[in-house]
Amino acid sequence: MARKTRKTPKAVRVGDRDLLWDYARLARMYGIQLLGVSAALVAVSIILEATSEDGWSWWWLGTLTAMTGITGLVFFPILRVWLRKGGLPSIRLPDAQPAEGRRMLAAAPGDWRSFAAIVAILLFISAGATLLFLVAVLGRGGTAEGVVIGVLLAWGFVTLEDARRIARTQLDEKRMYWAAARRPWGAGNRLVFTISRG
Repeated sequence: MARKTRKTPKAVRVGDRDLLWDYARLARMYGIQLLGVSAALVAVSIILEATSEDGWSWWWLGTLTAMTGITGLVFFPILRVWLRKGGLPSIRLPDAQPAEGRRMLAAAPGDWRSFAAIVAILLFISAGATLLFLVAVLGRGGTAEGVVIGVLLAWGFVTLEDARRIARTQLDEKRMYWAAARRPWGAGNRLVFTISRG
């Protein structure tokens, strides 16, 4: 039986209008934003409950805290396994191609701030809409709110763990992984690498 040989990946030309985004930092940023959005949803939930007819109560806060903790503990191992099949950033590392080009520019701090703000707003809107939908369907009481917040917390911690995995892989392979994109849009979907020096 003939043995399969892995093809050498073709180099990707990075143009003058492209930006390179540190892939491990992107994953870390996304994980931190998931945790931040979950904290923001706690504040939103408290405001919604405080402005309701029944008002805010310690029983509601206890229910919210308990459901958040239980959901987070249940979903953390589930998401670690499920997302590893196609939803974590590190899954794409074997498909990365070597980068080449005269001017390969890394994203500047201003680019990071703009992109982080856009992602945070989109995450907050989508997560907030999910929370409001579940509260409308299941009613207030802290359970629906806790489930949404707990899932986001678990997702955030799983993503941060994956960011550390990418950083370790870069050290082991002596490579730097980048997401390449045309300015000024997003962080792109082309994954490339450069050889680390030193």
